[in-house]
Amino acid sequence: MDYSMRSVFLAFTIAIPSLLIEANESQIERFAIHGKTIRLRCDLRVSEDPEVEWVDLVHSSTQDPAKIFHSRNNPRFGVLDAHPNSENFHVSHDFTLTISNLNMDTDVGEYSCRSRIGDTLLERHYYLTIGEHPKCSGRTNLRSGEQTSLSCEMGFSGKGPDLEWLEDDETVESADEYDIRLAKKVVRLDATHRHDGVDLQCRISIAGVVLKCNLTLNVTYGVHHPKFHPVKETLEPGDEVKCTAKGNPTPRVTLGPDFPRSSEGLGWAALIVEESWVGQQILIECVAVNVVDDFEHVKSQNFSFGVVAQRKLDHHHHHHQQPQHSTEPIVNAMDEHVRHSAAEDQQMEEKIHKENPDAKPKPNVKSVKSNNSKGNLTTFSALVAFLGVIAALLV
Repeated sequence: MDYSMRSVFLAFTIAIPSLLIEANESQIERFAIHGKTIRLRCDLRVSEDPEVEWVDLVHSSTQDPAKIFHSRNNPRFGVLDAHPNSENFHVSHDFTLTISNLNMDTDVGEYSCRSRIGDTLLERHYYLTIGEHPKCSGRTNLRSGEQTSLSCEMGFSGKGPDLEWLEDDETVESADEYDIRLAKKVVRLDATHRHDGVDLQCRISIAGVVLKCNLTLNVTYGVHHPKFHPVKETLEPGDEVKCTAKGNPTPRVTLGPDFPRSSEGLGWAALIVEESWVGQQILIECVAVNVVDDFEHVKSQNFSFGVVAQRKLDHHHHHHQQPQHSTEPIVNAMDEHVRHSAAEDQQMEEKIHKENPDAKPKPNVKSVKSNNSKGNLTTFSALVAFLGVIAALLV
């Protein structure tokens, strides 16, 4: 049979003559800052006439726990005066224990709440760790190429914390330097321009609590080569040409050599392409300067581009204008149809007259109709042309 200890959470029952004890083998770990206050809940079932007590193994000189509170004959919920830390204890009406003025040297350890229901004793165990606020330290004002060590440390009593250094939520390589009741994590680095402005964070995890402290690096370095934006072979009037440069201290940037409207500023400078430059090849020089340790750092960069006239394209008109369809062919076709019909009618009248010379010629009804048709056709043609214009405008 394996009698080895196992780190599992089990509820067990211990049989004692006339008493059953239901407890939880695991302890609930809690953490608090030295000098502050903590509350421990007694979230156990209670009887109608509650019989609840708080005890601890912190202030006991023997293996028997020291009694902090008992609800029997205690309507005011007062703590036991005999306890050496009674002045810092308070029990509320829901049996929550409050411990104030926490001390790393005297208040660390196990606290238990007990509730008796008939022959059953319920228990809840807490283990309290107390620590100080974490401290981040080290030299953060650096010159490029210098080395530095950054420390994160926290004094504690109880179960030790986990520490890690982070940059943008990514773990930074570091080393542990534990001492008695002191957790410490150290980062060593060679400063470069990349570290300038970087925020390093130390994150401490203990008993479900996360604490943090931060250090921001300030690395001085000479100006780097300027950069132009945008980099294109041709530009148009109204386009902006911008030059930026990095350095610490921030460099002064100037555009030249002979632009009447050239600008200068800290970290960047810009100018607008002018209409008078159309057809020319323009050369711009960008000069960036800063001073580190009384030494002037100067970097320059040239940019050449041609200037072309602006493309005057009405894209809206281009995409939405539809060709207008002429109604003239339709009108001409109808006129031709009427002319053919009138000619055929005339030929038929002449044929009938030849076959029957005595027959009286009929009134020229077709001719009248033809004339009326032509009049009507003119009106119809105008209407069709008008509708065609309206349709083109709507499209």
